Amino acid sequence: MSVEKLAPPPHPPAFLNEDQVLQLAQTGSLPLDLPYPLTSAVQELLQLDRNFFTLPKSDKETQYPSAEGTELGYYHIPEEKEYLTYRHLPPTSRPSSLDIAASHFWSLAASFLYRVLSDLSLALDIPLAAWDPLLDGCLSLPASQHEMTPSLLRLFNYFPASGAAESHTDTGLLTLCIGTAPGLEVWSTSSASAPSPEVSLTQNGDWISLHPQPVILIGKTLQWLSAGRLLAGPHRVVASPGGRQSIVFALRPSLRRRYFDLNPFGEPNIVDLVGIWGMIRGSVFNVNAQKGIRNAQKERMRERGLLKSDDEGDRLKHENCQSLP
Repeated sequence: MSVEKLAPPPHPPAFLNEDQVLQLAQTGSLPLDLPYPLTSAVQELLQLDRNFFTLPKSDKETQYPSAEGTELGYYHIPEEKEYLTYRHLPPTSRPSSLDIAASHFWSLAASFLYRVLSDLSLALDIPLAAWDPLLDGCLSLPASQHEMTPSLLRLFNYFPASGAAESHTDTGLLTLCIGTAPGLEVWSTSSASAPSPEVSLTQNGDWISLHPQPVILIGKTLQWLSAGRLLAGPHRVVASPGGRQSIVFALRPSLRRRYFDLNPFGEPNIVDLVGIWGMIRGSVFNVNAQKGIRNAQKERMRERGLLKSDDEGDRLKHENCQSLP
């Protein structure tokens, strides 16, 4: 009896159901339970980063010097938060327990978000292989600074009663957010369509907390790649009375290949991905920078018409990333 050789399936089995895919696409956010062993890696990492944040500030700065602005190492914002950002393993012959746990979590979280991208690909009729150039080097924690990509893992310690982050949307593909206490809020609207650029975040919706579930967020790059079929998810962090730990893994586009073919995404163009990434990064202010730096960035955005002021304070416009070339 002969056995015919069958081709492998074009996609892995679906992880999200149709309702979850629709919610993620229309709101830019989705709460969901994580699979094992990712849940185990989360608990290990939370315990180790809790120990790290109890160290004296000088020790934290020495072990993980800040670099790349706020994009690498230890960073402290008085009366708000402190955080440690991984984009590659530290240059040491003996990685710490925290480094090893961070590397393990990175691999599991990246594989998990790749599964989510696969489900979105199936819904949008995008070949799974289309993501390969965008994820080159992103699915495991790079061994050195020379090998790093824009993707990052960030461990936050928000201070009690004051630790917060202003409303914003992320710049990358997908972000996984995990918190130990309420604080993360996402923008929820009953309308399936995106609000116009003139609508502020106080209209036609509400800020809601999805704690204790982890949350997936769509970023601006994925909105742009999907030609607006997937919407970036506005979110913020409000202060928690007892403080809050948070793990954030941001899967961002690899820039190892400067030019990117959009044909698999339905657009017959080859684009300068490095230039597109720069434009997307330039369309937001850095919510994790020092307050003075944030204010200066917001002022420049107001001058460019990317941020508006009203009686309720500064709020991001829902600019359409499709407008980028």
